[in-house]
Amino acid sequence: MADFLPFASVVCCLTSVLLLSTAAGTTELATRICRNTTSYAFCQEAMYSDPRAVGADRYVLAYIAYRQAYLNATDTADYIASELKSMESGGASGSLTGLRKCLGYYQEAIRRLAEMLGNLDSETFYGLDELSIDVENSVRGCEASVGRPSPLSKRNDDLAKLSNICLVVSKLYIYL
Repeated sequence: MADFLPFASVVCCLTSVLLLSTAAGTTELATRICRNTTSYAFCQEAMYSDPRAVGADRYVLAYIAYRQAYLNATDTADYIASELKSMESGGASGSLTGLRKCLGYYQEAIRRLAEMLGNLDSETFYGLDELSIDVENSVRGCEASVGRPSPLSKRNDDLAKLSNICLVVSKLYIYL
């Protein structure tokens, strides 16, 4: 029995070191991703808002990034549609054209993000980087349509940062 205790404590220590080094190594991947984005702090907040980010591989991190961007884009599109509806029923027409264009840009971004998620599901990784750039271009198009500053500026900035995270994650997948 006395011989078993030192062996058990060594096994326990080695297991703990192995688990910690594995978690640190995969956490490092999320940190490396964030270091290569335009906003490290924003990336950290976005990625780690999902508890799966700790210990995640590139595949899970891609899902987290693409899903965050998709949810942001759909929420913003819903917000724009709601604003349009209230402006149309209230008789305001000043910014209707810009908001309609902006809604179209967001609908395009949503289609691109859905395609990215579908490509990830089917393990078709080709073009993920180009789709990320398309999403950011849609955000820039919206911003140009409504001007700056606008009530959408923060939402546009957030989706631009999320699309940048998507781009960095997409670069983890090499073309074959």
